[in-house]
Amino acid sequence: MSDAAGPQPPTEPAPDAAGLDDAPLPDSPPRDAPPSDSQPRDAQPRDVQPRDAQPSGTQPAEGGDQPAELGDAQPGDRAGGDAQPAAGDNTAPTTPAAAEPPAAVRRLATALTQLRKTLESTAYPLVMPSADEAGRVRAALVSQLDDYLLPRLTRLDAPLLVVVGGSTGAGKSTLVNSLVRAPVSPAGVLRPTTRSPVLVSHSADLAWFRQGELLPGLTRTAESTSDPGALQLVAAPALGAGLALLDAPDIDSVVDRNRALAAQLLAAADLWLFVTTAARYADAVPWELLTTARLRGTVIALVLDRVPDEAAGEVSAHLREMLAAHDMAAAPLFVLPETSLDGQGLLAEDVVRPLRDWFAQLAADATARATVVRQTLDGALAALRPAVEGLAAAADEQAAAAVSLDERVAAAYRTARRAVEDGLRDGRLLRGEVLARWQEFLGTGEFLRSLESRVGQLRDRIVSAVTGRPAPGQNLQMALESQLVTLLRGLAADAAEQAYAAWQAHPAGVALLAPELQQPSPDLPERAERVIRDWQQSVLDLVRTEGGDKRATARGAAYAVNGAGLAVMVAVFTATAFIPTGLEVAVGAGTTVAAQKVLEALFGDQAIRTLATRARADLLSRVEALLDAEAARYRDRTAATGLDPEPGAALRRAATDVESAREDLALTVPTPAEAGTP
Repeated sequence: MSDAAGPQPPTEPAPDAAGLDDAPLPDSPPRDAPPSDSQPRDAQPRDVQPRDAQPSGTQPAEGGDQPAELGDAQPGDRAGGDAQPAAGDNTAPTTPAAAEPPAAVRRLATALTQLRKTLESTAYPLVMPSADEAGRVRAALVSQLDDYLLPRLTRLDAPLLVVVGGSTGAGKSTLVNSLVRAPVSPAGVLRPTTRSPVLVSHSADLAWFRQGELLPGLTRTAESTSDPGALQLVAAPALGAGLALLDAPDIDSVVDRNRALAAQLLAAADLWLFVTTAARYADAVPWELLTTARLRGTVIALVLDRVPDEAAGEVSAHLREMLAAHDMAAAPLFVLPETSLDGQGLLAEDVVRPLRDWFAQLAADATARATVVRQTLDGALAALRPAVEGLAAAADEQAAAAVSLDERVAAAYRTARRAVEDGLRDGRLLRGEVLARWQEFLGTGEFLRSLESRVGQLRDRIVSAVTGRPAPGQNLQMALESQLVTLLRGLAADAAEQAYAAWQAHPAGVALLAPELQQPSPDLPERAERVIRDWQQSVLDLVRTEGGDKRATARGAAYAVNGAGLAVMVAVFTATAFIPTGLEVAVGAGTTVAAQKVLEALFGDQAIRTLATRARADLLSRVEALLDAEAARYRDRTAATGLDPEPGAALRRAATDVESAREDLALTVPTPAEAGTP
């Protein structure tokens, strides 16, 4: 029996834009499953004869129990323009070929296609709190575009698809079988029963569903199957033309694939017939999907099954209160009593008659069907923009996370570069072995003192004094190299550890880390040595070039070039004439002055400043390149994700284009003729 209040027509209001941002989208199953060879797409569906000859599409007599307002629903356009069958006529002609769609429809289809491409090219590779949800929503939107929006927009006049969904054991298959008066969908006590969806329609409508435009990822078959990737097509004369029933798997099935398939099918429904029981109507999972369907604009009707007579009034009243609390008070509600099944496992005809009559009138009324299609289609289109905005925000978060990770690495290696620069500026590098070798190179302290006052007289002596003693210069060069290499290795190790720790503190960074990143590259020592040797050679080349017109180097004395080059290197180490403390004061001061005096003797005061500045800049540039190569080990990992610098912009543009085209098409606005105006 039906609820005492009587079923209401499928005229739910279009979804409110508010709240759509939080609307969850259902999971979608993998879309790349190959069709089964044993289930050919063009297999002919089997015809099922009803148990009785009573037509299901007969309209009730005037003044009878006709669903309220069904005839008052706003009509919709029919692309084919064919006449609709009269009441009770179950032999409607085959769905006509689609006419050329209007320009507004073509524009919307183009915008939807572009949105689909943009969604496909958007990825969420970084591990962020929003990434999993965004990936799921993105896949669900692509699935809905393929399964429903694009094919339905192409054929607004195609048969109305009613997806029968609900909880485990609610009696969905039994209800479908009872409505068409034949066991077309397997029913039983084992769970889950429905593994493969079964679509039942009038034979005149099967051509549309056989084409595969709707739900293209499912292989069509006429045979009973448990393959979740197949859609079984069944012709049932007892079901009026213009409307099809699709028995979906359980929305709360223990099988993940079944749940995903059920959600996919519900997203492709023009009308969702939700079946629940007196024992399960308050479960959380169904209400989540019902809320999603409402927010998406899907027209909903409910069946409360297996209701004990003594509890019918109380349970149905409570369910109506819950519907009103979820803004679904207008949804039609049918209450079926707890009863036994006949020999074929069907409910008695008088039990399902109110629902059969309601569907029969909907099948016979082209205006009402078009209204349902347009309302659901428009609601699904309206829900795209806020859903895509959520995806765009998640994509922006991905790009921001990648920038943040790269900046953390850059900061670690900037610190290392500054440490090198500071070491060159404050003279800390001119200690220990370097200082000892520099003193050895210049000679005794007396020599240093005399050098300060007699540079002009001793210029030639400086050039030739140690011609036969190359070892001190070589030792100094090696000490300089060793000091710089040691510094670079230590700073590179510190930077690697700092960058590693910074990524560990970021959710996206943890997933990108590898143990080897915590240490410098294995070949860093060799590369650091090569960098310093190349720099030392460049300093000698610089001295040779800059001193080409000087008397000392013009004589071709190798020691003049090498000695001057070493002095330039030492000057680079003492950029600010750093004076050590304690016992090093006199030696440090003398060292600084000596380096300057040697260069002044060879090149002049201005030349040494130029040489030291250029040599220092060259060294820092080479060090920066070395450290940058180390940092690239981290940056390469973020670059490998392939993130667009502005990923959200393309999504927002595509969604805006769809919304603009939807508003132009005005699916839910009746024409003057449809509204009954002159």
